[in-house]
Amino acid sequence: MINPEEFVGNTWSGVWSEPWVAEADAVILSLGLEVADIEREGNGLLRIMIDSPNGVTVEDCERVSHQLTHLFTVENVNYDRLEISSPGVDRVLRRKKDFERFLNEEVSLKFKRPINNQKQFKGVLQQGKEQSWGVMVTPDGKKAEPYLIDFEIADLAGARLVPHLKF
Repeated sequence: MINPEEFVGNTWSGVWSEPWVAEADAVILSLGLEVADIEREGNGLLRIMIDSPNGVTVEDCERVSHQLTHLFTVENVNYDRLEISSPGVDRVLRRKKDFERFLNEEVSLKFKRPINNQKQFKGVLQQGKEQSWGVMVTPDGKKAEPYLIDFEIADLAGARLVPHLKF
C-alpha cells in the first residue's frame, strides 16, 4: 500500500491514487526496479518512469511494459498508450524513499509557502535538525554563509534533482 502522507505536494491525487498503482508498484519492485513517477497525459497516454540505483536500460523498460500490459488487462486500467521510461537527469522526487535515496545530493525545492519571501531553493539535501529533512543552501555573494532550511515533505510543492552532466 502506498502511503499518501509520504508524497510531495499534491501528487497523491490523480493517477497516484488509482487502485492499480500499488499492484503496478509491486510488479516493478519484483523486477528489481522502482516507480519514480506516474503521469496521465492527454490522448490516453499513461507514462510510468522507472529507476534503479544502477540506472535503467531499454531492456528494463521492455520488461516492465510487458508485465504491466498484462496487469492492466486484468485490472481494466483505461489507457490508449503505455510509455515506460527513465526519469531523466532532473528526476522528480515524489516519495519519502526518494528523499532517503538522494540524501547529500543537490536538489531544487519549491515550497508551498514562502520562507523569507522566497519559495524556490537549491541546495544539498540533508537530514533536518528540527524536522525530518533539511536543505543546505549556499547563497550568492562573497560573505554569504550557508544555512539550513528544515522542512517536512508535506511543506513542498515540488522537488527535483539538480542535473550534473559530465561530457
